[in-house]
Amino acid sequence: MILADRREGGLQGSPVETTTGSGLLHSLDRNIPLGIKLIVPVIVVTIAGTAAFGLLLAQQVRQNIEGTGEVNARHLADSAIGAFVAQQTNPSAVSYSLLTIVSDEPDVIGVWIPHDVGRQGLIDQSEVAAATRNSVTHDRTIEGEPVLETVGPVPNTPYAVVVMTSLRSESAAITSTLVWVAVVAIVISMLEIGALMAILEFGVVKRIRRISGVFDSFGLGGRHIRLQEGSETAGRDALFNLARRVDQKMLELSERERAGNVISELGLLALQGAQPAELTRKALDVTRQAAQLDRCFLVAAGPDGTIVESFEAGGGQTPGNRLPIWLGALVKAAMQERRPILADGLGQDARYWQADKEDAGRAGAAFVPLAGTPDPIGVMVGVAPPGSQISGIAVSMMEAVATALSESLQRSEAEKARHESEVKSKALATVSHEMRNPLNAMLGFSNLLLTGAAGSLNDKQMSYVQRVDDASHHLLGLVNDYLDLARVMAGSLPMQPEPVAVGPEVDGVLEMMRPVAEAKKVALRSEVAQDAVAFADRLRLRQVVMNLVSNAIKFTPARGYVRVEVAGGSNGVRLSVIDTGVGIPADRQHLVFTEFAQLRADTKGGDAGLALALSKRFVEAMGGFIRFTSSEGAGTIFDVWLPGERSPRATNQAPDGAGEGKPKAVTAA
Repeated sequence: MILADRREGGLQGSPVETTTGSGLLHSLDRNIPLGIKLIVPVIVVTIAGTAAFGLLLAQQVRQNIEGTGEVNARHLADSAIGAFVAQQTNPSAVSYSLLTIVSDEPDVIGVWIPHDVGRQGLIDQSEVAAATRNSVTHDRTIEGEPVLETVGPVPNTPYAVVVMTSLRSESAAITSTLVWVAVVAIVISMLEIGALMAILEFGVVKRIRRISGVFDSFGLGGRHIRLQEGSETAGRDALFNLARRVDQKMLELSERERAGNVISELGLLALQGAQPAELTRKALDVTRQAAQLDRCFLVAAGPDGTIVESFEAGGGQTPGNRLPIWLGALVKAAMQERRPILADGLGQDARYWQADKEDAGRAGAAFVPLAGTPDPIGVMVGVAPPGSQISGIAVSMMEAVATALSESLQRSEAEKARHESEVKSKALATVSHEMRNPLNAMLGFSNLLLTGAAGSLNDKQMSYVQRVDDASHHLLGLVNDYLDLARVMAGSLPMQPEPVAVGPEVDGVLEMMRPVAEAKKVALRSEVAQDAVAFADRLRLRQVVMNLVSNAIKFTPARGYVRVEVAGGSNGVRLSVIDTGVGIPADRQHLVFTEFAQLRADTKGGDAGLALALSKRFVEAMGGFIRFTSSEGAGTIFDVWLPGERSPRATNQAPDGAGEGKPKAVTAA
């Protein structure tokens, strides 16, 4: 008896090696649609899982059939077959009896008891011994039919019962199982594909189509386009939020475009010479419309930060003293911070905080300073409609408009100042020229009277004529200053720079001013390097020294002194005028070089306020610079730096260490 059909061979072969270049993979990855890329892995995983499940089911069916064969073999071996075989010696009778048993067992197609073991060679003693210990099952084919042979040892005999069971039922069961598994796999795959396609369609593809359509319209010239919000759930992942982000970016682009249009319109108005009030109202109107605000107004502030007045879009002006106190507090907070301030509304108890783009959505009002200038000139206030908030885009738009408005107003003021300066210069030049002729005539006649050419005068008459002559000289000096100022403003001041020995010029001025100083009991001192040579205009240099010394004598009390120092160096010549006068008040020092400015209101006999302003213009025109340090009650020091004979003309930038430091304490000797 053959206990096992040990078949050789089977599926053999070598694995197929496939080599794929990176270029081909990249091309496939680039050309395969996204849907296929997502669906194929799902199908592969589903098929693999289903196949594994089917194999497990088929194995279970096989084990069930084998168990049935073993049960039959043991049943037959343990039943009357054993006794029957022990008594029968005729093989034919045994075979007939076994056929009877087969016909009674529907699952058994054959039973065979081997005999004459050694002679037949069908089974040897070792196989019989093995068969008596354990049942053995194996497949074989009898007349083309698959058969499962199960060996059951016959107790107390050297024989074994071989039960041959048909495997058609096993094949049918396995086939049926695999068919059902395949059907389930197909159904699951279809459901997965459908779900994935639905997700792609409603979650991604639909949004992408919408975005594509919008960008097609945008490319054809559309500008004010916003995506309509879909019904997709937000916040899942980047794909689901793509359209929402595009919505936001398109809205920001539209708002920026509107802000750009507003700024362009303001710039055009400024170039057309619009008045500041008209420019301000126009800016407020277009900002309110573009930012979709309920109210938009500008609160103007003075140099000291006080609220001056308020301009509202579509309205008029409101005096500063009529504005609510809480509004002034928020305006001043924005000006001090120099950045937007957000408030939860307008009211006496409004909370406010510094602006952040994340906070803009919960703000009811925004306070944006006009920070385009060194000192903010006002604050733009935007109020959201009732029940809504100001968006971060609206705040950004207000910032852009506020900056543009500030710059436009600054340019407008500068243009206005330039125009006024031109008018002033022309008026000064005209008046000065018209005054010089009669003044020169007066000086000529007074000179004739003083010299006795027109006859002798008594002392009283001489005193009167002397006063007229002094006043005429003073007035002529003012006229000359006016003419110089007009030339400086017009950029036509004549300059003839040349190497000038500074020492002799300073000595000449001091000798000329000594009678004036002695009359005020002010001592004049000098410490001059006679070899100091500056590259300057001789007449203007002498006028600068005259103005500085005269100004120092004027503000120095009796028993004080004025000292002039001149030193030469590699960078040029430094001239210092030091006095022990009353000094310049701290709150007036910014007016030192301003035309027509009075530094001390309590000083008698004040001049027109042109000497220091002209001195600064002259020094800068000669390529130098002038600085001062002053402390009220401790005197003033004016330092003038001029380029040397062989040094390049200086710019407005001072050399290292020039004009720096705190005011020096000057005491009387």
